[in-house]
Amino acid sequence: MVKRGEAIVSKGFLGAGEVDKKSIAFRKQTQFQVRDGNLNIIPPSIAFKGKENDSEWATSTFARAGLLRVPAEFVCQFRWKYNASSDPELQSKGVAYIDLGHRCIRLTMRPEGSVLVLENHLVGREERLSIVLQEVPELKLQPEKWYDVTVEVKGEEVVFQIEGRTIYGQHPLIAKERYDKFNIDVDGEGYLWDYIDVWAAGEFRSDWQSRRQRFLK
Repeated sequence: MVKRGEAIVSKGFLGAGEVDKKSIAFRKQTQFQVRDGNLNIIPPSIAFKGKENDSEWATSTFARAGLLRVPAEFVCQFRWKYNASSDPELQSKGVAYIDLGHRCIRLTMRPEGSVLVLENHLVGREERLSIVLQEVPELKLQPEKWYDVTVEVKGEEVVFQIEGRTIYGQHPLIAKERYDKFNIDVDGEGYLWDYIDVWAAGEFRSDWQSRRQRFLK
């Protein structure tokens, strides 16, 4: 959709020094470990199992991590994997949220399929319903599978490219100010990031106007 602008973030997780509080936030007692060139993002339920902890989040099965200092309009490429769960029930109900702003622009991935929505922090917190931009039933959340993802957001448009599929959304709310800009929250036994690169969004590509028409039909 757009050209890459200035490089903002580039992390290959080759060492613990690549993880710092200025660039990555781990929320609600989520823990992490850098190992074998990956960032392992660990839910509190695993990290604190058998340990005394008075946090209300200590038993949460959600692993939550996000990038800081990302502009509102950006291009992002990353590779991630949903960890298999030892609990069959938790595995069957697993969910991953790729958020461009917490509960704002959200790709929800589940074992039965995926959907791109605008959530209530954009639509309005008093509203209970999300705005569905595109349903993708063939894109299923699978454990131990690496997903290569490209995300682009500029103006009123957003594009996800994942598993050879292009997922497109257009809505005036996409251009609205968002609390934060990029998060992945996963319910289960955590997930791995292999790498992540972020650039500021540049100009629209010269062929985008004609390509856009395919998604608007």
